[in-house]
Amino acid sequence: MCMEMEYKCIQCEVDNRVAKITMNVPEKMNALDARMSEELVAIMDVIEHDDNVKAVILTGVGKAFCAGGDVTIFPKLTLEQSIHAVREEGRSLVAAFTKLPKPIIAAVNGYAVGAGLSLALLSDIVISSEKAYFGAAFVNIGLIPDVGQLYFLPRLIGMQKAKELVFTGRNIDAQEAYEMGLVNKVVEQDKFEEAVNKMGQLLASKPALSMASSKALLHQSLDMGVDELIEIEGMTQGVCMQSEDCKEGISAFMNKRKPNFK
Repeated sequence: MCMEMEYKCIQCEVDNRVAKITMNVPEKMNALDARMSEELVAIMDVIEHDDNVKAVILTGVGKAFCAGGDVTIFPKLTLEQSIHAVREEGRSLVAAFTKLPKPIIAAVNGYAVGAGLSLALLSDIVISSEKAYFGAAFVNIGLIPDVGQLYFLPRLIGMQKAKELVFTGRNIDAQEAYEMGLVNKVVEQDKFEEAVNKMGQLLASKPALSMASSKALLHQSLDMGVDELIEIEGMTQGVCMQSEDCKEGISAFMNKRKPNFK
């Protein structure tokens, strides 16, 4: 379905139930400007309603995954315009990524700095090329992290490490990002695409209801107590137990075969 739409900043293709979204403005290091944000939000909405897609890969063309916002626009904005743009784009992107009931793999091919780091944080799995770099960077141009970065970063790597990255604005290489817990896996450049595609196919082979429910509850768990979470777990698990996916999974387990989830 995503192939039927036209975009200026991104490309989208679907193969074996995995949608690959490629940020494609290499001359601007795939900067996250208003148009890029709009297209990412739009494509996530399309993918949500496409039953042929069960997993998503997000990557970039050229030297960058996404090297932050388009700084050439900032001086042209009034105070009111700046506040509105940051609020609305941030809210839209956070919702589009975290509420998508399908797993998103950030395939970080190069620089993921500023808002580019935010996009990686919003994704569910991060696979990094050995040549990638990560950084908050905002402080280097007199700004604060946005697109939810101040929320997700300390929850992922801890407050002290988050403060270090935010306050210093330094870039870290893929290995240090892995050691901090920012990424799930670092892959050699010549094996990067293969590793990303393998993860995409693995996630696409899993049951959709279970994946969607687990993702939603993991995000909700960041802001609720354990008693409330267990209450929701019970209701959600009850629904999953009645699903065709559960029946198929149990049948496959009992018969020692690979499950075939729809």
